[in-house]
Amino acid sequence: MENERLGSGRLKKYSAATWLKFIIFSAFGVFAFFINFYLPEYQIHIGSWQWGLVKGQSNVLCSHLTNFIKAALYTGNFKAMPFVVWAIGAYAVVDLFWIRPEKAWKTTKINAAFAIFKIIGFVILTMITVDIYFHAHFGFMNWLFDPVASLNENSIANFVMANILVTICISIPAASLFLPFLVDYGLVDFVGVFVRLIMRPLFKLPGRAAIIMVTAFLGNFSAGHIAVNDQYKTGRFTERESVCIDTSLSTASVGFLMALATNTGLNNAELWGGKNYWNTYFWIAFLVTLLVAMIGVRIRPLSKIPDNFYEGAEPNPEKIVRKDLFHTALTEALDIVEKQDNPGKRIVYIMKETMNVLGTVSAGTSFFGTFGVVLYTFTPIIKWLGYIFWPFFRIFGFKGQELTTACTGAMISLVEITVPALLVSTGVWSMRLRFMLAVLPVTAIVFLASFVPCCMGTEVPVKFSHLLIIWLERMILSILICGLIAMLLFPATMIA
Repeated sequence: MENERLGSGRLKKYSAATWLKFIIFSAFGVFAFFINFYLPEYQIHIGSWQWGLVKGQSNVLCSHLTNFIKAALYTGNFKAMPFVVWAIGAYAVVDLFWIRPEKAWKTTKINAAFAIFKIIGFVILTMITVDIYFHAHFGFMNWLFDPVASLNENSIANFVMANILVTICISIPAASLFLPFLVDYGLVDFVGVFVRLIMRPLFKLPGRAAIIMVTAFLGNFSAGHIAVNDQYKTGRFTERESVCIDTSLSTASVGFLMALATNTGLNNAELWGGKNYWNTYFWIAFLVTLLVAMIGVRIRPLSKIPDNFYEGAEPNPEKIVRKDLFHTALTEALDIVEKQDNPGKRIVYIMKETMNVLGTVSAGTSFFGTFGVVLYTFTPIIKWLGYIFWPFFRIFGFKGQELTTACTGAMISLVEITVPALLVSTGVWSMRLRFMLAVLPVTAIVFLASFVPCCMGTEVPVKFSHLLIIWLERMILSILICGLIAMLLFPATMIA
């Protein structure tokens, strides 16, 4: 009773403004990222400016805003987004040589190599942008602009721009715009008190990580990366915790899952006798992600990363609380709110951090996305490397062409997560294979096209070599766990 009285007494010192900020801003953050609401189909005309058609859908505010901007600036007759993407890439090059050259050239050889990749990526991005607006390109670059059968007759240039660059360069700032309301005004601290008793033993992570994990899953992995970067720089996460959350819990968003489900036919009830597998797919992908994370944080390289705090930051680790949870949760949350800047300043700060990440994503993705898709399209290298997964897929009954496709799909997910689904978007394939090629890119998490540039664009000190090892570990674990579930759900005789 004494502890409860003390807790109640502490709460009385907070002003009405502090309470209102906590309640209203946190509620708005929850609404922006977690509450689905339906918007009917719309297409706007402003004079000769015709927006793209946005189909009616139930989604969160963050995703609705992304669709709105994409319709206004890309899918209609006013195609400004390729130029915006190019301008962001140009900012990345300026950053390399004039704004923060020490970050690129004076730290590690890997950072210097990534700087070179960004420069090459910007050159590729420039060629793509010129072709979009002026329909001109060098003849020797036809491989980049001609239709490719394996990409559903898309050119590599159009695939990289439309499927990756435009989407990510809209969704990252859209998520960042609402992110302060979710992470800066007490919500992560309030929820963290209740879940830290679970997060610590299961994932060796703070309770605060739970909100960021769900934010990434419902919003975008980039939202997770930017949120982790902010928490790391303010002393609330250690280096190990930050890298673990970035690489084990900040996976692809529901939007990516929907695209994968569509391309693999999982949400096409006509294929499966009137049954839609979307809910099954969504929850199993989420479950496998958590199960793989529980194992991954306990093995190298994640288990050996030091628990150092960001240089210059005042450490603010979570304390283990076993009683008076509600009062402690409110106290921690309101303490954060009381010290926090107003939303305007926080949004400006987050958007500034986002620009640094966006530059890396725009130029870096132009390189990695193009390079990876070229390897997959024109060489057998991806197929050859994919055979490292042969024994794992063979356990679950795959053979012949399905076995080859499964191995190739697993390997190409390192490049870009939507490509594996394209392998089974046409033709006759077992439901088991379709299901696994939809789940595995999500649960393996790491991919070169935009995830790696985004992750390495933050100040969390993650190593590129570690990212590759983590991807391989997560892919193998995902195959084993997802394969077992797929065997139970889908007998091998279920052929589409």
